[in-house]
Amino acid sequence: MVKAEGAPAMSPEFEFATIAAQRGLHAKISLRCGDFLFREGDDADALYIVERGALRIISGSAVYETVQAGGIVGEMAIIDEGAPRSASVIAGTYAQLIKIDAEEFTALIADAPEFALLVMRVMARRLRLMNQRYRPQTAW
Repeated sequence: MVKAEGAPAMSPEFEFATIAAQRGLHAKISLRCGDFLFREGDDADALYIVERGALRIISGSAVYETVQAGGIVGEMAIIDEGAPRSASVIAGTYAQLIKIDAEEFTALIADAPEFALLVMRVMARRLRLMNQRYRPQTAW
């Protein structure tokens, strides 16, 4: 996490929005409750920072995660270039998002390597959660 001298560490959620704002990334998307941002299998063109509201990451009837303001969605497909979306994202409430396309993403991580680390931390956390959720329960 980025930490200013003498200040408490900022949360990753604050950092995503702050880094995007510092670089003038303001491409806004608005969704009403129940609107899909994208669907599983769609082509990927961007990742999104949730500025306001809540989104659900789903596949079929399974809800993988609810992402609140400050979180990100769509990071996997933008990193794994050419791969389709691995899940659907639907607005659970009215939501406002910052859209970061592939070109902006590449420029952003070149200019702010901490952004790349934050994205990797989100991906690692999500992978660990999925491993825990779907791993066969064994007694050690």
